[in-house]
Amino acid sequence: MKTNIYKILSLLVIGLVLASCNDDFLETTPLSEVAESSVWTSQKLAEAAVLDLYQGTWAGTLTREETTDAFTDQAVFTHPGRGVDGYTEGKMNPAGSYMDMQWLSWSRLYPFIRGANIAIERLTLNEAGFPEAFTQQLLGEAYFMRGYFYSQLMRQFGGVVLLTEPLTLDSEANNPRGTFEATVNLIVSDLDQAIKLLEDAPASKARAHKITALALKSRVLTHAASDLYEPSKASSVATIAAYSNKELIGYTSGSQEQRWQAAKAASKALLDATSGYKLDYAAPAPHDEAVQNYEAIWREGDLNQDFIWGRLIEEFGFGSRTYPGGDGWSQGPGMVALYHGPNGYHEWAGTTPTEALVSKYTLADGTNFDWNNPDHAAAPYDDREARFYATFLFDGAPWKPRTDDVVKFDKFNEIQTGFYTLSDGTIINGVDTRQGPIEDWNGSRTGYYFKKFSDPTLPASWPNNLQKIDAPYIRYSEILLNYVEANINLGDEAEAKAWLDRLRFRNGLPAVTATGDELLELYKRERDKELVNEDARLFDMKRWLEGPRSLNQQVQQVLIQATQKPGTTVVDYRKDPTLFDYTYTPTNIVFENRIWQDHVYFMPISQTEIDRDPSLIQNPGY
Repeated sequence: MKTNIYKILSLLVIGLVLASCNDDFLETTPLSEVAESSVWTSQKLAEAAVLDLYQGTWAGTLTREETTDAFTDQAVFTHPGRGVDGYTEGKMNPAGSYMDMQWLSWSRLYPFIRGANIAIERLTLNEAGFPEAFTQQLLGEAYFMRGYFYSQLMRQFGGVVLLTEPLTLDSEANNPRGTFEATVNLIVSDLDQAIKLLEDAPASKARAHKITALALKSRVLTHAASDLYEPSKASSVATIAAYSNKELIGYTSGSQEQRWQAAKAASKALLDATSGYKLDYAAPAPHDEAVQNYEAIWREGDLNQDFIWGRLIEEFGFGSRTYPGGDGWSQGPGMVALYHGPNGYHEWAGTTPTEALVSKYTLADGTNFDWNNPDHAAAPYDDREARFYATFLFDGAPWKPRTDDVVKFDKFNEIQTGFYTLSDGTIINGVDTRQGPIEDWNGSRTGYYFKKFSDPTLPASWPNNLQKIDAPYIRYSEILLNYVEANINLGDEAEAKAWLDRLRFRNGLPAVTATGDELLELYKRERDKELVNEDARLFDMKRWLEGPRSLNQQVQQVLIQATQKPGTTVVDYRKDPTLFDYTYTPTNIVFENRIWQDHVYFMPISQTEIDRDPSLIQNPGY
């Protein structure tokens, strides 16, 4: 039975701490009114203080309408004016002008780091004489969470201020940034401590234990080994080459090969310690089964073997310190379908896929999709690989029942993102377009919506039906891909392909035959597709130095036009190539003026922070 940790959080910590003189949890006292010394004399309050650290994850990629994929080639945010263009047009600066995602934010995470430091200090002293096993588990979780918070900052800023004592950033005016190497070393040290302390901790998908720490160590070392942090590779970027404090944003000595060896070992340790989901196919899974395989991973959440760690809907409900709940707002992952779904379902089309992402998905036989191929262009949504159908909603895709007021526009529960001309000249604007009859301002700009992470069984009647799809932070598949990447960079292509084939077979794709640069390219795009909308592409784009490739291109809409064939009868429109002739035309749209700026490889440190502490050195290009 799962520990209901997020309900504990909402009741015990910062929201309301239930306590009494008899520890019966009958009275409510805000944590700010509980003396710190009292917290660390009660096992229940000490555990609540450590569990509160998990609130600093928010719900990762399922936190809000905007996902980090919208900062890349893979997605676009439908509604302008919220700071997404800080990334996509390079407008970010130390004064702001960009969207600061809570779970990646300097100002939001350092208070949680302070909380971890307090927990580490007090649990190490253990003046209350808590039982050893209890103390070790909480201490291991505190080390893990501190390592996790620093890893989030490291991926954004490079080297950061390394506080390991219960200080605040403004407790004194001299907290300089640690080097990138020192930052990585502290994170790895914290994770090694966690691995040791959590050796006997109960397995959990919500709380850290040994497997969780092994997985995060793989991620951190994979990122650290990447080209963005290797001086011989990063020097190709003008802002980095001209920067005088390179030790803050990468390694200045040592061997990239040795770093890849460390990443490989960390990834293999996780792969050996547990197992993944349906990775034992000897050949590609049948297509329909492969679709189900990928859907199961995100629909089953923590019940799926691939899910290592994340935020579980049933564990924190729809009200907590980082999701206050209330009148139906601020309910995070419970609102994902509303955030990203089609306007024809009265949903908001927050973050939607780009054609650049959709074109990464191959045909079912592994052949690359190509708009210049007449056969592909004539039927672009036919015979695509399994993950295509598990990830996207596209013109003609089946979806959930329409609400009563929309049935008159679509009696067949199919996505309509095209424009359909009947034989009498009547033009039907698809109900899910920006020209449709339902909340057109919430229509997709690209002709696509995300299906991934939206519960297909839930009626389109928010806020009465909040969905229950868990938010993954780390999956087994990511660590498998990390291992593949390390092997490619170390020249062991046979081992890389053997593990990559396991993933591809689960997804219904054939074995890899590519070698050299072609293999690396295939791997990168495989990773893009497997981890779409999981906070991966933004950081992969940066660490692979793919910023220009990702953002020096405009967002495209696929313009879908259909004309009724002569001599046919149509009563109610639905997609049917026997009744309509369809054309599909990728077309640039004037929305964001996407252009890559090299300073976006690293985030700016807020000018407010620098004014408070002049010892902080700004990142390159700001």
